[in-house]
Amino acid sequence: MVETANGSVADFRDQKARFCAELAALVAAVMSGDLTRRMDADYADPDFCRSAAMLNELIVSIDDNLSDFNRAVAALALGDLQGSMREKHRGAFGQLQRNFNLAVATFRTVLGEQGSDQFTDKATKFRRMLTTFRATEVDFPPRISDEDSRPIPSPAHDLWLKLADALDGLQSDSSKSA
Repeated sequence: MVETANGSVADFRDQKARFCAELAALVAAVMSGDLTRRMDADYADPDFCRSAAMLNELIVSIDDNLSDFNRAVAALALGDLQGSMREKHRGAFGQLQRNFNLAVATFRTVLGEQGSDQFTDKATKFRRMLTTFRATEVDFPPRISDEDSRPIPSPAHDLWLKLADALDGLQSDSSKSA
């Protein structure tokens, strides 16, 4: 058997096979949305250890960036126009952060303070309505419209109409106070 600096060739091949299997499992997990998976970094070969550690750092970085964006979007969905993404993102995540924060700032500016409060109230009411709708949801058969220009009525379509009515009410309430 041929000896290497860190052990036998057979040991190296075993480590390489283990590394490749762990890498394949990590990639499969990440591609299916599981960002909690990590590689073991306990290899005798320093290159495998360093590579596993770097891949783990990469997954942690992606998870941190997506978690921050998820928190900010969840706050917006709850009607919070005061939230924003933290000031730490770079590259593509930095662009996403700038665009999201600009969108929230635009909402605040367009709606003003009173409109922001009304937006929060309407978002809360809409969330309650969605919760009620999901609790009483019935399986509806698909309907086919015989008029191409007319939307097909459906529970989802009805929710969009209610949201549009709520936003119209928000706009008319803002015009009255102006």
